[in-house]
Amino acid sequence: MTLSLLLNIALFVALGAEPFHGPQTAARLEFEPAAIDVVRDSTGYVQQMIRFYSSTGDTVRVTSVNGSCRCANGSVQRPITHDSTAGKIFLAINAQHFTDSVNYVDFTVGHTGVNSPAMFRVVVRLQP
Repeated sequence: MTLSLLLNIALFVALGAEPFHGPQTAARLEFEPAAIDVVRDSTGYVQQMIRFYSSTGDTVRVTSVNGSCRCANGSVQRPITHDSTAGKIFLAINAQHFTDSVNYVDFTVGHTGVNSPAMFRVVVRLQP
């Protein structure tokens, strides 16, 4: 190491500065709508596009979407939200095998905000 680098490190430590670990944000991920309540169609499938926003307007990136059952799938259409630009997630549920009148499918959404992972719920109702 050079003397200049050692002096900079010593000064950095002496001042008690926190090391930089990359961008950090206090933003929380918020969904629009907050949850979905749908009736399964005649084909047995549910498909829905949801939007997500940052609570503070800071940039938040969605890194993963996982359904609570093998019948649920999510794909990120627009992974980043910032300012007033919404991110988008497409949700698909194969509800053909559902027999209860009310069913709950939860999606776990991993992201770079402080409340990661966030949960999103879809309530699937069967037609009477």
